[in-house]
Amino acid sequence: YERYNFKSRLEAKVTPWLSVSNNTSYFKSNYSYPGLGGVNTIFKNASYRALPILVPVHPDGTLVYETNIMNYTLAGTTVALSNKKHNNKDEIDEFMTTFEVVINPVKHVEIIGNYTYSKYDKKCTNRSVDMQYSKVPGVTITMPESTSGGNKLTVLNTKNLYYAYNAYGTYGNLFAGSHNVKLTGGINYETKSYEDLTVSKDGLLSDELNDFNLAKGENTVVTGGKNKYALFGVFYRANYDYKGRYLFEASGRYDGSSRFKKGHRYGFFPSFSAGWRISEEPFYGALKNTVDNLKLRLSYGTLGNQQVGYYDYLQQIETGKVLNYSFGDKEKASYAYETAPNASDLTWETVVTKNIGLDIGIFNNRLNISADAYIRDTKDMLMPGKALPSVYGAKSPNMNAADLRTKGWELVVAWNDRFNVMDKPFNYGVSFGIGDNVSKITKYDNPNKEISSPYVGQRLGDVWGYMVDGYFATDEEAANYGVDQSVVNYIINNAVVDRGLHAGDMKYLDLDGNNKIEQTVSANDIKDQRIIGNSLPRYTYSIRLNAEWNGIDFSVFFQGVGKQDWYPSSDAFAFWGPYSSPAPSFIPKDFLADVWSVDNPDAYFPRPRGYIAWTDGRSLSSVNNRYLQSLAYCRLKNLTVGYTLPVKWLSKIHVQKARLYFSGENLLTLDRLDTDYIDPEAAAAGTNWKTGKTNALSYPFSKTYSFGIDITF
Repeated sequence: YERYNFKSRLEAKVTPWLSVSNNTSYFKSNYSYPGLGGVNTIFKNASYRALPILVPVHPDGTLVYETNIMNYTLAGTTVALSNKKHNNKDEIDEFMTTFEVVINPVKHVEIIGNYTYSKYDKKCTNRSVDMQYSKVPGVTITMPESTSGGNKLTVLNTKNLYYAYNAYGTYGNLFAGSHNVKLTGGINYETKSYEDLTVSKDGLLSDELNDFNLAKGENTVVTGGKNKYALFGVFYRANYDYKGRYLFEASGRYDGSSRFKKGHRYGFFPSFSAGWRISEEPFYGALKNTVDNLKLRLSYGTLGNQQVGYYDYLQQIETGKVLNYSFGDKEKASYAYETAPNASDLTWETVVTKNIGLDIGIFNNRLNISADAYIRDTKDMLMPGKALPSVYGAKSPNMNAADLRTKGWELVVAWNDRFNVMDKPFNYGVSFGIGDNVSKITKYDNPNKEISSPYVGQRLGDVWGYMVDGYFATDEEAANYGVDQSVVNYIINNAVVDRGLHAGDMKYLDLDGNNKIEQTVSANDIKDQRIIGNSLPRYTYSIRLNAEWNGIDFSVFFQGVGKQDWYPSSDAFAFWGPYSSPAPSFIPKDFLADVWSVDNPDAYFPRPRGYIAWTDGRSLSSVNNRYLQSLAYCRLKNLTVGYTLPVKWLSKIHVQKARLYFSGENLLTLDRLDTDYIDPEAAAAGTNWKTGKTNALSYPFSKTYSFGIDITF
């Protein structure tokens, strides 16, 4: 991996009333890697498709893909990596420059105009070759093209162009020594275009050279794609304060987006805020000696969201499709079709936030407290509309379909002080911040409250699951269990060996008393699935400590989540191991100690059975309370220790300041997960808010240790 960065900033005062500047950056990277598909696929397959029960190479050096006794072809990943001729290269060039002009025509007035141009180019080259393998040593077979990629060259070119124009003016003045006014108004225009071109051809004459002139095969594929959007807006802001005591601000935007149909493209988004510094009032008097600062804040703000597809308001015609049959010709006929019905009246989603806050400074502002409470209403959410029956034959189109209300609060407490140690000042500070919020659906067309779609009253992130009462102690208990739990026992009930429930299998509880485990389809008719947790984080917090004495400085930063639930998805192999699939490359060394057996009846996992965590309708993949995980954690995010050398040591070498330091990142994590092989933040990334499931297949967090020196001349 090679990466190059260039940044520059130039500024010139042309005249007393005119300034010009330019800010430019350039980024270039080259990333080469072997194997089939994208690099993410390589890492993913390496983690659960190395298949340790199948050796990758025969004694004679030929590669193994499948054998005469096993056709488990996941080993193809290893073959593709081993032949060293499947090569890929991703090249990125990104250039951005901004020119700005600042004009001060008269006193108190400033006019600013800027222009930004950005170009992003990405080229992905993927080369595959015909791969040879052996089922038995000495007899080679060509791997199927559908698995190996075949002898083929594919090049994908992506180009993005972005332009932005801003022009605005400000006027600020202080009247009568008490009235401070500042006005701002301007316009904004931006547009971005996307263009893709993919070319693929087979039959290359060389395994080493990559050029389409060498591709003599009959299969050529050329695909493209273009998208573009534009935004135009007018904005303003007005600020007023009286003696720093009464503070007011009013701002707003009138924005239009090309993502919506004419007549629905524009939205107005105003905001207002006010502050009252009570501690500056004449009547505050003696309270100033105890509570130095007391400020009340109120705000009301709106924001617009236009993040839907580029042309969702249009019903489009898809081309380039090929029939599965021909009309007497050798070539199959092509056809075009209309896309699914759409909602042509799409418009802006609006987020309205109402906030009240209080700032307090006590003991000469050594103790500072900032508290906020807010209600955020997301109106006309852009998402698929009402749930439609399968006979409709198409997905529900994106619409302004739902409203969401979020209630939350935030609190920050900080203490900063100093005292002398050995006649030298010791400065230190401690701060603690915590916040929480809960979101509920307040509007959606789902009167039956089907839990597969949003419904009014639903708390965002709720996890529905079954209740489990441990394992069956004996085969007899399992056979005589009077509850039909077939809905979660597909693999067990259809197994070739040891079919049916046995000792060590999970006992699901019949909560509605009808002697049958059933899914809950509607919140109006709760069966055996109940709300057992919530996948969204609660009580997020941070702690920061810092101190400085005699040139020595120290800081430490913790962050964490107080409450969050997670149910591992079927391909969370680091959690389920072979219960999901027999193919994982890595199994924890102490895994068997957690597996049920006659001698280990209280084990964490049930009796060994492959695939019972794979796809729905199986005993472990069915969300339940026994394997619901807590993602609460506390992480030492950063620790920094430094020493600033005394000035008298540096003056002789003409150095103004020199500081030596050590810094560590992600040094310690405390969590409550029932595994040592998954990071709580990685597990939370991309969690499905409906099911709480994700696979935690992300690049692991790493501990980083840095040593350095800062020198000022």
